[in-house]
Amino acid sequence: MAYEESGIHHAQEFENRFWTIFALLLSTALFFAKDSPVAFGLTWSPTLGFMAVVLSAYAMHVWDRYTHRVAISSQSASMLIRRSSQNSKHGLLSQSLLHLRDLGIPVEAQLAKINDCLQEIDQLLIPSTINNFINIRYVQAKEREIITVFEECDARALNYLISHVKLGLLFYKIKDHRNFHGKHRTELINLLAVERLSILTVMSRVILLHSLQLLKLRANPKAEYWVRHILLNTHQDDLSELKTLTDAKGDYFCMNKLIYDDIRSESVRQDILHHIRREAAVQQTKWQMGMARRKSPLSSRPVMTWRKVLSDVDDTLSCSGGMYPAGVDKRYPKKTIYPGVLAFYRELDLGTQGSEQWEDERVGNLVFLSARPHVYKDMSEKINFAKFERLQMVGEDGRRGMHTTPSLLAGDLVSGSQFFVTNDYEHLARKKFDNFRRYVGLYPEFQHVFVCDNGQGDVRAGEMMFDSFPYEFEALYVHVVQPVNKTHGYNLERWRDKEFSPFFFRSYPEAALHAASRHPPLIRVTGLQRICQDAVKDFAQIKNWPSEQVKAARRQELNQAIWLANRFLVQNNEAMVENILGEQIWRNGEKVRTPYGVARIVNYDPVHDMYEVNLDWRPLDVQLKEHEEDLRSKTNRSAPPSAPRQKSLETVHEQDESDEEVAAISGGVASVVTTQDGGESALPQSSTRTSSTIDPLSVSEEFLCVESNDSSSGSRMSTSPNNEPDIPSLEVTPPRRYKPRLASGDSSVKAYVSGMLITKYTMPPLPKLERKSSVFTFFTIPDTPVSRDPPKRRILDKGTECSTPYGPVVVVQHRIDDHMVIADMIGWKARAYIHESLVSPLPRNLLRALLRQFSSDTVPHKPLEFPHSTGLQIKTPFGRGSIKRPIPITAQNRRDALSAHHMLPTIGISLDNWTLANGSHPMLYCTEATARAWNDRKEEDNPSLFFTLGSALVTSSRSLFEPFLQQPKRVVKDEMPKTFKRFYQDGAAVTTPFGYGRVVNFRPGDGMYEVLLVQWTLASGPHPRVYAREVDLSSRVASGCQEGYPVLTSLGLSGILASVEPTTGVHIVTISSVRMVCYLQPDCVLRPLKAAVGEDVLTVFGDGIVKNYHAARDIYTIRLSWGAKLYAQADTFDRVGEGVQDRDEPFGVNWLLRLLFFSPASTRKGDSNPQSRSRSNSVVSGLSQKSKQ
Repeated sequence: MAYEESGIHHAQEFENRFWTIFALLLSTALFFAKDSPVAFGLTWSPTLGFMAVVLSAYAMHVWDRYTHRVAISSQSASMLIRRSSQNSKHGLLSQSLLHLRDLGIPVEAQLAKINDCLQEIDQLLIPSTINNFINIRYVQAKEREIITVFEECDARALNYLISHVKLGLLFYKIKDHRNFHGKHRTELINLLAVERLSILTVMSRVILLHSLQLLKLRANPKAEYWVRHILLNTHQDDLSELKTLTDAKGDYFCMNKLIYDDIRSESVRQDILHHIRREAAVQQTKWQMGMARRKSPLSSRPVMTWRKVLSDVDDTLSCSGGMYPAGVDKRYPKKTIYPGVLAFYRELDLGTQGSEQWEDERVGNLVFLSARPHVYKDMSEKINFAKFERLQMVGEDGRRGMHTTPSLLAGDLVSGSQFFVTNDYEHLARKKFDNFRRYVGLYPEFQHVFVCDNGQGDVRAGEMMFDSFPYEFEALYVHVVQPVNKTHGYNLERWRDKEFSPFFFRSYPEAALHAASRHPPLIRVTGLQRICQDAVKDFAQIKNWPSEQVKAARRQELNQAIWLANRFLVQNNEAMVENILGEQIWRNGEKVRTPYGVARIVNYDPVHDMYEVNLDWRPLDVQLKEHEEDLRSKTNRSAPPSAPRQKSLETVHEQDESDEEVAAISGGVASVVTTQDGGESALPQSSTRTSSTIDPLSVSEEFLCVESNDSSSGSRMSTSPNNEPDIPSLEVTPPRRYKPRLASGDSSVKAYVSGMLITKYTMPPLPKLERKSSVFTFFTIPDTPVSRDPPKRRILDKGTECSTPYGPVVVVQHRIDDHMVIADMIGWKARAYIHESLVSPLPRNLLRALLRQFSSDTVPHKPLEFPHSTGLQIKTPFGRGSIKRPIPITAQNRRDALSAHHMLPTIGISLDNWTLANGSHPMLYCTEATARAWNDRKEEDNPSLFFTLGSALVTSSRSLFEPFLQQPKRVVKDEMPKTFKRFYQDGAAVTTPFGYGRVVNFRPGDGMYEVLLVQWTLASGPHPRVYAREVDLSSRVASGCQEGYPVLTSLGLSGILASVEPTTGVHIVTISSVRMVCYLQPDCVLRPLKAAVGEDVLTVFGDGIVKNYHAARDIYTIRLSWGAKLYAQADTFDRVGEGVQDRDEPFGVNWLLRLLFFSPASTRKGDSNPQSRSRSNSVVSGLSQKSKQ
């Protein structure tokens, strides 16, 4: 169900029948079950219950038809293709309707006629099956009119009709009827995909492929061959354009799904892939020879970079916010698009050739590799495509987001479930590599750049891409979202050996700088400039920051990358990009706290987010005294001067200074003003925060001086606490700079502090002396008088054991004059010079006794270790042995000198299991490295009893419990030398560039096949041999034969070519007339037939069954249903199986009918066992296999 592999999904009719029967059974249980809460059909009215069941089933049937009709009627993909291809090679679709009318082409009338006929066929409330049964002649007549329109129109009108008609709905509504010449659907598709394919443009072919995908290729056995014919008759640049347009529709009907999922025949798939590789080789040969390509894909521009940009989604395109399992990055708000990432995609797609600006009608080459699994149709993909569609919209600043509609390669449930169970990123990496491998098979003519992050297994996937496709894989860019050493698969030594160099970056301007400065560059210098500019604008659009510190850190990170990019831009004579300006949070003159102490803001630099401050390094009591005076002065100024003094007590609520600072930060800031006549005045509070605005009450008048333009040296700022309306004309002073004026005798210290390090000022408390006495001194016992004499100094004698911060010591000398103690360390040989305040004598207790052991002269003897020990047991490849001649310790010091003369010390090992004639054991001499490897391997080769029992238990239960066992993270080991995987087996029939051949050998070292050319004969007699790669070979299929269609064999029997094994070339032919399965070589399959013996056919005289075929005269003997015998040629009848056939029996849900009624049709027909196969050119009888059972 998840991957649509069941027979129910082979055709839309099968799905509709399944959901109808499902609704029928569910409603029956709901209305007639005894324990159902709505069982009115059983308890109240069976007739009403029966009607409700029928109504529910019919409602499901109609609803499923409606949803499918809406899906296949959508013209969004076609509209996108039509818009993006206005400047294509032919330019037929770009011609307007008026121009076609002027040419005398009645295309408008033809389009109206097709739509009218389609409307007559497509009944909204009546199913097509019932409508065809009631009005069969009328429906067939309308279908014939549609086919006639497509047959008679010319090339320009045909391409116009294909691009404007609902072709998917047209294919779905026109049916293959069960009568002679009634295969209208097959006839229409064959007309467009085969007969008139040569006059179709690339856009029309893409629409045709898309309509076949909507119809479902498995619904018709010839659909795969129609796709094959379309692709094999499209060449070079047109083929590249067709593939790219198919992937740029904005849905999951892409080339990857078409080739690897929809096409079931392996031989058809290999033919298509081989054709793609051959055409790509022609394109690359022309490019290497200096021949200019005719055009670049999707554009009339003569030159363009052929590059596919592959990218991850989570933590690469957008931030996951650290939500498991999407990603680990928490630097940006969740779902935020990283600044500059969309511009980086666009410039990589533009490259260094062609136009510098992206045109709207152009289709790009952006592909996303997602680990999110594919689930039932497009349930998971449509969420991502909806996100991509929103990103393409024009923003508030007029800029377009994502430059093109990308394609998507999703994961699967298997790799996702393995990751959840084992927490191993290797499964995700392997799945992404498999998607990349399949994608490169579709686009071998393109170079590929992978942009990812190091949070999961993307780097490991990129390494596998580099190993398997070194020529197609161009670069790997890794977004750092966690420490680099935690990257899955991180191994610098292995990467250095294979010359694999991924680039790790933290911001996209940094990645763009590398892409522009590398050799050869991936983007232009002007592209780097545009990426930096877009990154600045993208950063300004991020609103929901978790904190100002996080925003400042990200701004500093981007500014650093832009600064490096500006250096490169200046070197290449390009304009610099302005940095991201910071926002001033702390006002000038405001008191703040910094890592260096309390300070006042003087000025702000928005470019570097640096505050110029004056540090207040006065004593703490002085600062507190000043703060209290400020509070008193504010209290005095807050009262009106003319207010009479009250004689009664009154409670006063004073506003805290912290509240004022919060209000100031939020925008409530007073402006500094002066009057022309020197009078006191004030302006209303302004919400604008500038460098010339302060809150006069937050700065003490004693320490605030304002420089004015008057002739006077300085004037005290005058403000009014009340905003009275009768204020004379005022004049706002120009911006001023505040200079904190400290008390006399003090000097201010200027500093520049980053905005991330500044915090809000709070009044520091005075240090409190901890007095261990009663709060009430009346009850305390008076202490003895304390002497005011200085404390007596302790003199340490020589030999005194003391403790210090560096360990225990023994005093050697105490220099009283300079307060220093000279001591020897206990336990290690060193002499220390320590201040006497850090030295204290050790008490005579157990700790001192233990520390005294460090000074003991007797040091316990340390046993010798490998390779200096004698008698150590080592398991060698020749048996167990013991070291008899170890490496002396003195030789360890001479190792460098010996290595210079290629003389390494050796170890002598006595082989205990060997005994010579004289009774002694032989000696084995080896180097230290070899002996160490044998010694380290000893633990692994001698498992314990518990290890043996545990291994047995794990081995026996692995198959049952392995999916649920928690496995450790897999450590990526150094890879072995690369070997090629074999595809074609010995004896396989293949097709080479020189003709037919047979594989005789394979070399895994270089992946070369030795092929015997069976059609060539040398003068000496034997056949010549050729050596070719896998890409140069293709599986051989009998000439003109197709899987699923009748063929004539060399045995004189006719049957159905069931399949072709691509690895061996064996043709599997089922002969139903004698109930046999034949395994034949291609030469034994002679030619295709119209129908095999025993098949149902349709003639002008009615239905019949083929009874015999005369190969010499090409005459079929048909037994009609009414008893007559007909001798006919191939063009006088139709095979019933050519149209839409129910591969899973009449209703497409035969498995459900067998489950309910226990009457499988296979038992009545006596199908042969499909697993009974033998070697090639053999015959297996179904009767014999059944008798053996």
